[in-house]
Amino acid sequence: MRYRSIATFCVCLGLMAEANALPVNNNSPGGVSTGGGISDNAVFEILGRLEQLQSEVQQLRGVVEEQAQTISDLERKQSNIYSDLDGRIQAITPANPTSPAQAAVAPGAAAVPAAIPAQSNAVVAPGLTQQAQVAAQPAANPVNPTVAPSPTATAGAATAAAAETKPESTANSTAKGNEKERYQQAYDTLRNGHNEQAVKMFEALLSDFPAGEFSDNAQYWLAEAYKINRETDKAKTAFEKVVSRYPNSSKVPDALLKIGYIEFDLQNIPKAKDYLSRVTNSYPGTTAAHLAAKKLAQLPQ
Repeated sequence: MRYRSIATFCVCLGLMAEANALPVNNNSPGGVSTGGGISDNAVFEILGRLEQLQSEVQQLRGVVEEQAQTISDLERKQSNIYSDLDGRIQAITPANPTSPAQAAVAPGAAAVPAAIPAQSNAVVAPGLTQQAQVAAQPAANPVNPTVAPSPTATAGAATAAAAETKPESTANSTAKGNEKERYQQAYDTLRNGHNEQAVKMFEALLSDFPAGEFSDNAQYWLAEAYKINRETDKAKTAFEKVVSRYPNSSKVPDALLKIGYIEFDLQNIPKAKDYLSRVTNSYPGTTAAHLAAKKLAQLPQ
C-alpha cells in the first residue's frame, strides 16, 4: 500500500505538471487561456485518471494471483500423476523368489534313505546245524561298511540346518519389508500433500537404506518434494544424485528431464538444452523423451 501510494502521488505530480504547461481559464470554453491556474475540469480529469490507474493495477494484481494459483495447482497435479504411476509400477513388481536356504532344506528333507531290514528276521535254511546257521547268516545279510543314516536322523539334521539359516534370512526379509513399508508411507505422505513431512521421511529412509531396493525411487521423490517446496538448489542436487548414484535406474531419464526444467526456470537456456537433448538422445521412446522434445521445441533456437 505504501509503495502504491507513492506511485500514485508521483503520477499525480506528473499530470499536474502537464496541466501547468498549458495555462487555463475558468471562463474559457476549452479550458485554455493565457491566464494562470488550473481549472476544475483539469483537476477532475486528473482524479479520474488516477482512479482508472488504481483500478487497472488491482485488476492486474488479481490476474497475477490467479495465474500463480493455477501454476501451483498444475504442479501438484503433475506430482500426483507421477506418484500414481510409480505406485502402479510398484504394485506389479513380482514378489521375491524362494530364499536359497529354503530351497536347500527342501531337497534334503525329501531325500530320506530307505530303512535297512533287520537281520533278526532273516530266514535260515532248514537242515543246517546251529553252527552252520550261524556261519551262513552273515553271508546272507552282509553288513554294509557305510551305514546310511536313519530317517529320523536325516530329518533332524535338515531341521538343524534350517534353524541355522533362518535367523539370517528372517532378518533380511524383515529389513526389506521394513524398507518397503517405510517407502510406501513416505510416498503416500507426499501424495497427500504433506511435503515437509515427506522430505524428512525420505531423508531418513535413504540414511538407513543407502543402497536399498527402493533407494533410487526414494531419492527421486525426495527431489520432487524439494521442487514442490520451491527449494530449487536442493531439488537440482537431489535429481543429480539419482543420475550419479543409480545410473541403471528407470528414474534417470525423469531426473534428467526435471534438471532441464529447473535450468529453464533459472534462464540457463544452454544447460537446459543440454539436459533435454540428453534425454531425447539417450532414452528415445520414453515418456521423458517425449516431454523433453516438446520442451526443446519451445526453447529459442
